[in-house]
Amino acid sequence: MDTNTGRSRSRLGTGHGAEMNHSKSTVILQMVAGLAIIALCGSASAQDGLRERWLDPPPEFRLNRNLHNPQMKSTQQAAIIRETLDEGWGGFALNAPFRHYLTDEGMTATRQFCQLAKAQEMELWLYDEEGYPSGSAGGRVIRENPDWEAMGLFFTDDVVPAGPVTFPMPPGQVVTIVAFQVNNGETDFNHSIDLSNRFNRGQLKWNAPEGTWRIFAATQHSVYEGFQADRNPYRHPSPMVPEATDAFLRITHAKYAEFLGNDLGRYFTATFTDEPSSMAMPFHAYSKRHAVIPWHSVLSAAIQARYGYAPETKLIELFYDRGAAGQKVRYQYFKTVGDLIAANYFGRIGDWCHSHKLGSGGHLLLEESMVAHAALYGNIMQCFRQMDAPGIDILSCYPSNLPVHSPKLASSAAELMGHDRVMSEPCPVADKPHEPPTEAIRGFFNLLLQGGVTDFNCYLKLEHANQSERAEINTYVGRAAMLLRGGHTAADIGVVYPIESLWTEYRPRYHKVAGWQHVVGSPESVNEIDRSFRRASRCLFEHRWEYLHLDSQALIDSQPQDGRFVHDPFRFRVIVLPAVSTLPADAWANLSAFAKQGGKLVFLEARPRNSEADFPDQAVQDEFAQLIDENPNVVFLEEWTFETLNELLESWLDRPLKIADEHLPVRLAHRQIDGREVFFLVNDSAADVTTTVTFHTAAQLEEWDPATAYVHPVSRETQVVLQPWHAKIYRTMRPRE
Repeated sequence: MDTNTGRSRSRLGTGHGAEMNHSKSTVILQMVAGLAIIALCGSASAQDGLRERWLDPPPEFRLNRNLHNPQMKSTQQAAIIRETLDEGWGGFALNAPFRHYLTDEGMTATRQFCQLAKAQEMELWLYDEEGYPSGSAGGRVIRENPDWEAMGLFFTDDVVPAGPVTFPMPPGQVVTIVAFQVNNGETDFNHSIDLSNRFNRGQLKWNAPEGTWRIFAATQHSVYEGFQADRNPYRHPSPMVPEATDAFLRITHAKYAEFLGNDLGRYFTATFTDEPSSMAMPFHAYSKRHAVIPWHSVLSAAIQARYGYAPETKLIELFYDRGAAGQKVRYQYFKTVGDLIAANYFGRIGDWCHSHKLGSGGHLLLEESMVAHAALYGNIMQCFRQMDAPGIDILSCYPSNLPVHSPKLASSAAELMGHDRVMSEPCPVADKPHEPPTEAIRGFFNLLLQGGVTDFNCYLKLEHANQSERAEINTYVGRAAMLLRGGHTAADIGVVYPIESLWTEYRPRYHKVAGWQHVVGSPESVNEIDRSFRRASRCLFEHRWEYLHLDSQALIDSQPQDGRFVHDPFRFRVIVLPAVSTLPADAWANLSAFAKQGGKLVFLEARPRNSEADFPDQAVQDEFAQLIDENPNVVFLEEWTFETLNELLESWLDRPLKIADEHLPVRLAHRQIDGREVFFLVNDSAADVTTTVTFHTAAQLEEWDPATAYVHPVSRETQVVLQPWHAKIYRTMRPRE
């Protein structure tokens, strides 16, 4: 067997290109690797079939291709399957052909394709939409009931002098138009003039009295023109509306069950939902000066039922009030958004999938930006928790562009829920006109694997690689993914996801998507929270500290035990809180108990201030002020650098390994899998790296090289040689007793 390309021979026929273009040195290395693996197969560390699968990793660990228009004829389908296998790919994320979407003809062809692919043992994911974003079934859902459409509250304001005023209104149905007097630069929100009777044909015309006035207007309108949904000629339903999701499932998912059978798990690993959201974030083309937040009558009714008021009566608090009243209203608003989207979209899809024996998966929109999380999902980790295989997309495949907190958010949610699959959609649209070089793409995949991603559904084509090189990259990723899957992250550190704190500061402003991972237009207090979270994640990544992101639900579910913050199977010793001011009272109580038992807390830039009920919560403030003053294990850093945080962690924690030159761009994933310690060391640079690594484990280790397939024992202090953008895996030979 060819130990490097593995699956380069298609079971549908012989692939010729994969046997070509190998240099003599490569062939010799492959022969040596094969002999080394055969020699080690009888060792105590060998597991049933592992080393054979290591040579030729199964399809479930390899890269998949996204295929939206599978051919209709079986001969054409067989050809694309043969080409895909010859290039080493594992399978496809696919749907019924767009040009025959959900028709009997299209579904019959899809069934035929799936049967051919599964006959070759390929991996399949079920893409759930006619394009994206998911949820509309190509416009069919909204045609059933236009009232399900995604909606927003649109705001605008302006300061005007006395005299005739013409004020351009936001689109849609008017909720309020009022004017407040401005005295010495301060707006008097306690007294207003109702201007609703001055509104006609989209404009407000008013003769303002003497003085300076602030005009504020709010409307309800669909989030379509200028938003992500208008890439399609049809409207998008709100994920907060349960009936819309039920219609989506009935129209789309049930059609696949009709043609392929109720046990869809025979064919598919999971569904692939693509960027469903509230839509309430203006995209690049939106040219108006309007603030927008998600809204729907379902949301308004839920807030009324929970908190006893209609949100439309609290618009001044939502938009302007930086004090306690505004913070509380915004907390309640976005908390309800998150609850509804998680339950009524992701939860319902998950329930349907489980009843049909497959997982639910996919990725969300703008996972990189916490500012977008609030507007689009309320709470992205809450949505991830509802998925069996949560995921992200990455729109640049250069390693240096990867926002490292993004895959970690999805993988943390998966691990907290006990799941072991995390998806990514590599889609290098930001790299146009050409994809990155193939070796840089190898480095990109290394970082996603380091962040906990297990599955890849790709628009990436590996355009600079020939057939043999594509097979090699696929085999490389397959080997690494196979050894890293399962078990759990060996994390001593939890980093809190500060979404509740961001809610309290999220006064709707003129937000807009900028680039592929940023949102502009936020108040600086919101940017500070987002920035602090990104920096804390990046600091731990660069200094090789393993960690998990913890949402407030994880903080509530954990138990302080003997100086450990226990969320089985995790035993955290340090909790880092970047810009965290607001958490539910039960989360604060657990953190306080953890600190009093000897656990370590690090507050970055913000002190505890609010609970879900009290803004501020004086008891929480007093409790943690005393802990910060008197307990050396509770530290507040108003200003911090990567170096100061790293030094603090080094004073508290032992590292699982030490690198002779700590400044090298070597990244680490550390996992515990079936009782074994697994270390994934990544060269995150275009230069060779050679260094001495000391592993702090008593067990004997082996080095597994996914590029060559070579496996051999190493000492606990060993020289590690990493080629540019390459990685190696170090694994203890025996499980712990």
